[in-house]
Amino acid sequence: MLLVLAAAWLAGGAARAARVAGDAPHAGPHELASGRLYVPFGAGGEADGSARNLQRSAARAAQGPALDVLYLTAESGAAASRAVKDAAPDGRTLLLARVGNVAIMPALSPRTAVPFSDFTVLAVLDQAPLVCAVRSGSSIGSMRELLAAIAAAPGRLRYSTAGPGTLQSLAVRYLLALSGLPDTAARPVHLGQGTLASQALLDGEVDFSCNNARSVIPLVQTGALRALMTTAQGRLKALPQLQNAAELGLRDMQQLQGWSALLGPAGMPPEAVARWRVILAQVAADPQWQAGTEALGALPRIREIQDPALYLRQQAGFYQRLVTMLGAKP
Repeated sequence: MLLVLAAAWLAGGAARAARVAGDAPHAGPHELASGRLYVPFGAGGEADGSARNLQRSAARAAQGPALDVLYLTAESGAAASRAVKDAAPDGRTLLLARVGNVAIMPALSPRTAVPFSDFTVLAVLDQAPLVCAVRSGSSIGSMRELLAAIAAAPGRLRYSTAGPGTLQSLAVRYLLALSGLPDTAARPVHLGQGTLASQALLDGEVDFSCNNARSVIPLVQTGALRALMTTAQGRLKALPQLQNAAELGLRDMQQLQGWSALLGPAGMPPEAVARWRVILAQVAADPQWQAGTEALGALPRIREIQDPALYLRQQAGFYQRLVTMLGAKP
């Protein structure tokens, strides 16, 4: 049903985009929080979890109906980006942006993806670090040992990812480059989803993986996987003994984190932006939103990243340089 609604919304996009933004100054928090939130990836993943968490908290903050969450997954999320980009800039149509669709994809496919610069940036909602891990029965006990094993037998060890252009894939390729190893030193196995990448590691189909914390931490806590490194800034609350990339001399790996941001169409009037920021300030202070974010293996970032447009610009530049360095463009 939601996809049907998304299609209907797209069909009327041109007409809505032609409307003036004159309604926006009269739109209070109640009306803004009852709009549409487009999610570029399917239900059940990190993007969906972040969207649903925001939906509930924004409804509490505005004391009104919740945002309608609409999934539009075509073209690796580019369809959702275009739906919001082309909508009327009245603050009622927003994008739950992810690093994949507004930072990585514009670097990989600039002709089809929609960059963050085509939007009004309202907030970075959360950040989710990666955790590199092996099976608990592996003879590899540290990141140093993993890199040594890869160097000793180039092309023998395999790693799982959610796809060739995903954060997980770029992370391992960058790890190899930072360690002075060729791109072919380890072999990728692309599974299509982060959860499948972790399952492949559990099943012994691959030797290691650098995956979203949400997919890895529970398996480490049960003893099924052994964590070697995180890309988090500092230590993870759930795995306080786990060293981060900077501690291991791989500081640049800390730029590789999953994140969610809230974007609106370009040209949103100051009144609509200001009202959303009032809502977001209340969301940031909401203990239920904070707990929901941590349950996703992420860290709340609405307060911490005070210049979200600058952060997204830095991330876009980083992935543009990374894709060029790795020769990852199709």
